[in-house]
Amino acid sequence: MAKALQPLRRPLSAQPTTLTSDEKGMLAQCVAAVDTLQWAFWLAGKALENIRVGKLYRAECDSFEDFVWKRWQMKKAYANKLIRTWRIAEAVFELLSNEVAPIGATSRKKPTALSANAEKALKALNQAQVWELVPVADTWDIDAAVLVYRTTVEVDGVNVTAKVLNGAVASLPRGDFDAEQITEHVRDYLESLDAEDDEDDDPDFKARAERAVPYRWVKRLAKKDTAAAGRYLDELQAQIDKCRSELLEPTSSTEQQTEKPEEVAAA
Repeated sequence: MAKALQPLRRPLSAQPTTLTSDEKGMLAQCVAAVDTLQWAFWLAGKALENIRVGKLYRAECDSFEDFVWKRWQMKKAYANKLIRTWRIAEAVFELLSNEVAPIGATSRKKPTALSANAEKALKALNQAQVWELVPVADTWDIDAAVLVYRTTVEVDGVNVTAKVLNGAVASLPRGDFDAEQITEHVRDYLESLDAEDDEDDDPDFKARAERAVPYRWVKRLAKKDTAAAGRYLDELQAQIDKCRSELLEPTSSTEQQTEKPEEVAAA
């Protein structure tokens, strides 16, 4: 249904207050699309853009703002938000759906990181996630936004949420588009996240420790300045030693505080 809805570039007719049969058909298709918002927000965004660009509201209302409020009690700001997300959502949906049920799947040599996690990501895809990718599309383009999302999905153990995508986007460098650099920044950010504890299972200490050290970032730093990388690792080791001494080994000050009341009582 979403792929069948064709974007409008201009009104289909010049009639000021009435719609042609083609426009009525388009409007009916767009209204039906928005009615499915709860499960197809990106289709609703495409439909709303058609209504706005094609001025399909003009037979009922003077403005797009009045039309969306009258039809769905939808504020113009939210309608515009849906419009800004639909192209990204469609691209992401196509990426994931092709991995879940790709054409000629029998020819695939081996599963990829994306295909392994695509089905779960597709079921969880929502507007809040896609909205976090809008700044990337605005800065570069939709392909860049899809790259950020794809990289996030490819990392095993990451629960793709709006919050995670927000952090990944915030970690991106500024300047000209560089796919390799963007991928590295997203992966570095994801590796820095603490995995959620599962009370029923033993935590994977090795995996958690690997995530705690931004390996790729240290590697890049070492190429530029070996001494700086060494200082960073020294600071990291200092923090480890601090945690060990404060959390695992009783300190003399703690022992003194424990004995002090007894000494006072004896005195």
